[in-house]
Parts: sequence; structure tokens; C-alpha cells
Amino acid sequence: MPSQHSLEDRVPSRSQRAMEAVRSHVQPGSFPLLLVASLLLYVLNGLAVDSTAGAILVQVGRAGVTCAGIYVLSANRLTLWLGVLVLGLFLMLQAPLWALDPQVRRVLEDSITMGFLLWVLVVVLREVFRSTTTERDAVIGALCGFVLILSVFVRLHGLLEALYPGSYHADGPPLSGRSDVMLTALFQYFSTVTVTTVGFGDIVPVTPAARVATGLEAIVGQLYLAVVIATLVGRVAARRE
Repeated sequence: MPSQHSLEDRVPSRSQRAMEAVRSHVQPGSFPLLLVASLLLYVLNGLAVDSTAGAILVQVGRAGVTCAGIYVLSANRLTLWLGVLVLGLFLMLQAPLWALDPQVRRVLEDSITMGFLLWVLVVVLREVFRSTTTERDAVIGALCGFVLILSVFVRLHGLLEALYPGSYHADGPPLSGRSDVMLTALFQYFSTVTVTTVGFGDIVPVTPAARVATGLEAIVGQLYLAVVIATLVGRVAARRE
């Protein structure tokens, strides 16, 4: 006769049942949430409203992307805890308890955000290229991946400018004298025209590291579109045969 202790071990707890319920819906059903949150943050960053209300809206947008990213990562316990750890480190940097130099703070924030976005990107692309994923979910995931790649390079350009001031040249006042809101809007625009290989030339990478990052972004953007589109088209063709 099984003991009461062994029976209790077999019955899942309330938290375990809740986690299983989340896992049953998180992938790839969470991709629309991530896509909407990412596009909303893209618009808020692009508006570059340098005011208290604008800063609050941007923080809300970042929180939405973070929550949507953690929701994607929650399909696996390891990725979930790594995402929570990254979020905790980012919140610690945001707290006023740390008297960090603004440049050091920006370097740490950009580095942590890049790592988090890359981790989410890997999880999303894993589902996009999985053969069991439906066409609709694969398309939404591919769009999420494109926006995530753009966001990663936005942070990379900002990181290079923080580490090596003067890495990029743009019309107007020097980048070192602009606020974080204006810099984010500038590098988001630059990353968009670079990843799509439009390249208007109004923002120019100057240092070797900035030029390498810009060239790498253009290559990644084109390879991503070619590989993802070929994969999706081949999947649709195979299922219709």
C-alpha cells in the first residue's frame, strides 16, 4: 500500500499545474503578444518624446517587451529562470541605490538587454524552423525575429557609442550631448535603414568597430530574410503536395 507521502509526491502542486497550463499555450501562441509589444516599443522609441510622459511610455513599452519575452522563455524552466535573472539585473541597474556613472550604466544596460533579446531570439527561431509549427505561427515568429534582430543592433550601436564616443557621425549636435531618448531613436532609425539595406547616408559609422557592426547588420538582415522566406515557402509547398 503506497504511503501518503508518495501519493502527495505524485499529485502536482498548484504552482506546477499553473506552469503546465502556461507551457501548453506559450509556444508558439505567445508570439503575437511579443510582436505587438515589440512594434509598440518601436513606435514609442521612434517618436523620441523627450519628456516625463514620454519616458514613462517608453518604460511601459520596455516592460511589455520584457514580459512578453519572459512569457516566451517560460516554456522551458531553464530559459525562464535565466530570463528572470536578466530582468533582475536590469532592475537593479535602474534602482537609484547604485551611484553609477551614466556611461557605465548605459554600457551595462545595453549589454544586459542585448543578451536577453538574443536569448529570446534563439527561442523564437527554434520554433520558426521546427517542422511541427503551423504556417501562421511560423510567420508571426519570423516577424518577431526580424524585430528582435533590429532591436539587438540598436543596442549594439548604442553600446559602441558609449564605449567609444564619436563612433557615429550624424547631422546636428554631437551624439555625446544628446539624451538617451534621442540616442535610442537615432540608432533605431539607423538600424532600420541598415538592416533593410536602404542606407540614406545621413548617419555614418566612423570607427572600425562601428563599421564592422553596420556591415554585419546588413549581412544578417539579408541572410535572415533569404533563409526564413525560403524555409516558409518550402514548408508551405511540402504540405500542399
